[in-house]
Amino acid sequence: MRRIAMLWVCLLTVLSARASLTFREIRTASDNVVCVCFSSDTLNVNECVTDDISQWKVNGSQVLAINRRADAADMCDHTVYLTVPTLKNGQKYSIETPYGSWKFRFDDRKVFCEAIKTNQVAYSALSTKRFANFDIHLGDGGAKRIEGGLPAYTVYREKGGRKICSGILKEIGEDRSSGDFVYRIDLSSVPEGGPYYVCVSGCGRSYPFYVGGKASAELSYVSFRSLLNQRCGIQLVPPYVEHPYRTKRCHETIYRTFYRINEAALPVKGDEPTMQAWGGYHDAGDADRRTYHMDVSSTLLTTYEAFPELFADRQFNMPDIFDSGWNILGSGNGIPDILDEAEWGTMFWKYFQEEDGQIPWGTETQGYSPFTSYDFEDHLFGSEVLDARTSSWAAGLFYHFARIIRPFDEAKSNEYASRAELAHAAAEKALSGRGGIQPNFQMYYNVEKYLTTGNEQCHAYIKEHAADAQAMLATYNQGSEIFAGRGWLASYFMSYVLAPASKSDAATVAVFRSVLEQAAEKQIAAFEENAYPNGAPMNVNWWGSNVAQGQYSYPLLMMWKLTGKQEYIDVVSQMMDYALGLNPLGKCYLTGMGVNRVHWPHDRESAYTIEQGWGPRPGILVFGAGNYVRDYPSYPAIRRGETARERAYIDVLDNYQNNEYTIYQSLCFPSAVYPVLSGGKVVQPKARDIWRR
Repeated sequence: MRRIAMLWVCLLTVLSARASLTFREIRTASDNVVCVCFSSDTLNVNECVTDDISQWKVNGSQVLAINRRADAADMCDHTVYLTVPTLKNGQKYSIETPYGSWKFRFDDRKVFCEAIKTNQVAYSALSTKRFANFDIHLGDGGAKRIEGGLPAYTVYREKGGRKICSGILKEIGEDRSSGDFVYRIDLSSVPEGGPYYVCVSGCGRSYPFYVGGKASAELSYVSFRSLLNQRCGIQLVPPYVEHPYRTKRCHETIYRTFYRINEAALPVKGDEPTMQAWGGYHDAGDADRRTYHMDVSSTLLTTYEAFPELFADRQFNMPDIFDSGWNILGSGNGIPDILDEAEWGTMFWKYFQEEDGQIPWGTETQGYSPFTSYDFEDHLFGSEVLDARTSSWAAGLFYHFARIIRPFDEAKSNEYASRAELAHAAAEKALSGRGGIQPNFQMYYNVEKYLTTGNEQCHAYIKEHAADAQAMLATYNQGSEIFAGRGWLASYFMSYVLAPASKSDAATVAVFRSVLEQAAEKQIAAFEENAYPNGAPMNVNWWGSNVAQGQYSYPLLMMWKLTGKQEYIDVVSQMMDYALGLNPLGKCYLTGMGVNRVHWPHDRESAYTIEQGWGPRPGILVFGAGNYVRDYPSYPAIRRGETARERAYIDVLDNYQNNEYTIYQSLCFPSAVYPVLSGGKVVQPKARDIWRR
């Protein structure tokens, strides 16, 4: 991840004395608040001046109150909140401001109300429960309660206007996590299909949304292919991506420096011995490859084991046939795409492995690559130190992949099984007298070796140490770096739970299932703690923790597989709505999807694609709100202790705390969960829909 801030102020050095605001739209925030929305090519949050309330009039009368907010965007969006007498359907309104005058006719089925927060992409049709929220927030005016009786809402079909369902808003109450007074809109009876919209009587309408169907299949496609876009050592050109933003293989040569682990501080002279390696992923907005990334392959393999019927070859339009130098020859190798992706994440560690089985922690460079296509990479990357944690995890991963790939490629399976033994022996030797291999990695290795080879010594270890998995309860929702330490993924033991009864011990399976069930119940309690489907308790706070619903929900997904209990998939589905717009800011944090999109993901190759006029690369789930950033423009100012965590977000390129992401935190779990929520249905969206801001 990027750890240093760049000077965003350079964006302000060419500003004119007063850039003009451009009128964008009229919307509402409640039944008596009209929003006048402007955009500007100037990143100046104080550009829109509202000090003189007498200059702001509706139907010739001064407004009752005025508030505002400013959000960094393309370059800045300004919203002015005008409190007026209660709006009336069909009435014409004339708005006078220092920046121009406009007229509109209020119709609560046509005018967008920003207080209504929905999943802007697709609710899962697998769920029997889904909802939208309603909250009034007036920028520097803060959160507001609904005065008087609660209004009615109605869901309509966008085309034709047919009424689908209706009800009365339900008060949830004051929510500490969002800082809002939240009201609930029940969408559980909305059938699969769409687009639909919610109309809150007297207030306005929502963005369009879908339930299941094609929209859910498109979400599955975009989210899963975020992994393809992060691949290292591959070209990314049509027909496998819509635009040719990387025409060369990247980062193939690694200098054998074996330098200490230290972000962006690995010096490479260029005269060190080299090795060639392909596979793996760029970490985030930058290009290093790290041990943490193994959670991608582990999670994909477990997901395939749990739901093999949902995955197939040529499902996600991915290249999977290469020559010996990893030049793309085509697709359609007969292996499910999810396993091809798991191999890409696994094979880097095979190439990176030393002859004695040891594996370096990862690759690194001095500083950071430029914000452009990796076709123009100007940094040299070296290897970090040999680390027993890396070989410990790889031992289990190699056996896991060897077992799953065996029906498709026996020779490859045998190679990875041999690599697993080398890695495990190297880790044991390195950790001899130092406590040995950590319990999580030791369990992963023994589970996968036993299921691959039938080794009874491994089986004895599994039965004796099954209770070690209890550590999962304290680690499954922590920052994903913990899985390269003492944290427990479900993948470390799930294969044993899924194994045929003839190959497993019932009492041991019961121990593992109990751990999963406890983690699932703990997560349900956390889900119910917040008004929005955040899933993060107030004491969980790490970069991206507020959009890590895929990670939090994974134990529930596994319990749904094991039990078929509807509550589990309902909670998974509802939590996965959060990043798609069902959050206090109404922001879709997944690039390429939704209506209210991220403008500036902290991603080097997106900087290039934006410069080309294509928009950000699709499928990037940025960290989103939750980290209290400094020195970036916002109004009202974001301050720790004042701004609620789910409103602490600024959309600027250099804001790595909000707008970066990682392969192992942000992209790993959603890429596995959304295809399950779509029931394995996948549809390639139109390029013009996903390549824009």
